[in-house]
Formats: sequence, C-alpha cells, structure tokens
Amino acid sequence: MEKLIINRKITIKVRVTDAFKKQVIQELQAGIKKVEAELKFLDQRAKKMITELTLKASPQVAAVREQLEYEKRKREETRAAMAEQIKIIGTLELGREVVQGEIEGPLEIKVGDNWQEIMQREIVLEDGQIIAIR
Repeated sequence: MEKLIINRKITIKVRVTDAFKKQVIQELQAGIKKVEAELKFLDQRAKKMITELTLKASPQVAAVREQLEYEKRKREETRAAMAEQIKIIGTLELGREVVQGEIEGPLEIKVGDNWQEIMQREIVLEDGQIIAIR
C-alpha cells in the first residue's frame, strides 16, 4: 500500500478587519440579549413555581429554588463571558490572524510525505473569503 486517505483537522484562522470585529460584536450582543430574555423568563417562572409550591405546602420548594438559582447563575456567567469577549474583540489589532475554529477534512497521504506539513494545514479567511491555504 503506497497511499492512504486519512481525516485530519484543519485550523481555520481569520484576519481581523473592521467588518470582522463588527460582525462578531453583533453576534455577541445578540447572544447577550437572548441570555437576558432567558433570565427574565426564569425569574417569571421561578416566582410562579415557588408561589404555587408554597401554597401547596410542598417540600420541593427548596429544591426548585436551588435548581432555578443554578440555571440563573449559569446564564449570568454566560452573559459575563460574552461581555468579556466583546472587550477582547475591541482590542484586537487589524490584520492580526486569530483562530476561529477547526474542521476535519480528508487527505491522501503517501510514502515520503512530510508529516509535519500534512498536520499543520490551515485556511485563512478575510471578510468571509479564503485568502490563503497553508
């Protein structure tokens, strides 16, 4: 067997531009709004459930309250992380390349190929267009 097809990870990088910053910030702001809506819904649901359980003298009040507080904390942490990411995006210098993610792709390898080069492949994007494959 002289050749083989394998799957390997390919790094996706993005060159920072004003358009990239604006897009990511808009996505994060939309995410924050969604989390805030979820928090508002949780607050309303918590009040309703706790009131109903209290009226029924249910022993589950504490457990329900604890679960709802846990869900609220998770969302508040998510909101804080998104706000922090907005700050970081704002400080990125234009032209810098940042890792956006990874994809998997097939590759035919053969005897004599350089393993380092094969495994260090990356795709560079700028404003949604591929500008380099390295």
